[in-house]
Amino acid sequence: MKTIAIVTPKIDTFSNPTLTLIIEKLIEENYKILFFGFEQLFIPRELKAKMDFYTLPFNFYKSKKDLNALIKNMNQCYELYKLLKIENRVKALICVDPMGLVIAGRIQRLVNLKIIYASFEIFFEDEFYIQKKKILKVLERKYSQKVDSVIIQDPAREKLLREVNDFNPKTKFLRIPVSPKRLKINENSLNLHESQNIPEDKTIVVYSGTLLGWSGVSDLLDIFKEKWNKKFWLLLHSHHSLDDKNEIKLKIDELIKSKQQISFHDYAFYNFEDYAKFLLKCDIGIATYFPNSVDIFAGKNLQEIGLSSGKFSSYMMLEKPTVTTSNPIYKQLNEKYNFGEVINTMADLPEALNKILENYETKVHGCRELFDNELDPELKIENLFSEINNYYI
Repeated sequence: MKTIAIVTPKIDTFSNPTLTLIIEKLIEENYKILFFGFEQLFIPRELKAKMDFYTLPFNFYKSKKDLNALIKNMNQCYELYKLLKIENRVKALICVDPMGLVIAGRIQRLVNLKIIYASFEIFFEDEFYIQKKKILKVLERKYSQKVDSVIIQDPAREKLLREVNDFNPKTKFLRIPVSPKRLKINENSLNLHESQNIPEDKTIVVYSGTLLGWSGVSDLLDIFKEKWNKKFWLLLHSHHSLDDKNEIKLKIDELIKSKQQISFHDYAFYNFEDYAKFLLKCDIGIATYFPNSVDIFAGKNLQEIGLSSGKFSSYMMLEKPTVTTSNPIYKQLNEKYNFGEVINTMADLPEALNKILENYETKVHGCRELFDNELDPELKIENLFSEINNYYI
């Protein structure tokens, strides 16, 4: 059996549809997977049973110089070498985001293996004010010279990543969008109108995901009473509960109390099919990204969010016309496929929703074509597996 390692600093690895699909296909192709990471929020049962889990090695930016640290480091190096080289003969390692790459680079100094860098968050040194993050960026650039292949989402994000890292001229770039594989979902009994107290005649508009400033949700709530069209009902879904004193939560509670057309759902879906069944009951999606200098990864990384938005891809897979922000790739895709509407500010949202409703079936067809032609990850992932399989010849 061929063995491959995965190194990730993320605690929500299995909410990333690209990583989940890669792991599924590795298992299908009879690879043994050594997974190095923190404790995960959730792991699909069918995958967990077929993977070996280990703690994240070298979880530090700079080595300490004292004797105890040196002994600990030497013991860790020995155990890693034994596991990767002697017991399993690992030839390739998939690492996730900058910290994952730094750890992979340190592992490669022990064991000669191929590094596949899966980039989902792009670090920009001029946006960091914390010394530890600056050190991490320096190390990411250093170890990027050792990368054999990079998983990136689209040409724009590839250009950004090349500009901020020092990749070897021989490094291969493999473009795979952050997107779920096509699911055929049987009709389900979930009744969102009933469970969320939404009148049957309302068109459900969903924003699902993080409610930080870059989402634009706070701005939308500020203009909600004045601007919201009564034909629509806004359903805000958060993957985790909000504290009662959270600014967004206070705004939502005030609007609900004044009987505005809005609901809040804070249920964490640990199975993508269950999540998809929930989204399937909605009519229109919101996938908005407003860059700022406050939220983490919300600067240049969001200016070119492109095909790294799992939220957008999920809406397209489920054929839900979507409102998104004026990003070059989204504007280009909407001109080609007519998947929904593109806005500049949240004040433009009500008019955008009206335009979608007026041409709803046309835009549903556009979503279907966009996913089939641009976002279906199974069309894009074969090049990655050709590369991986070549490493094990």
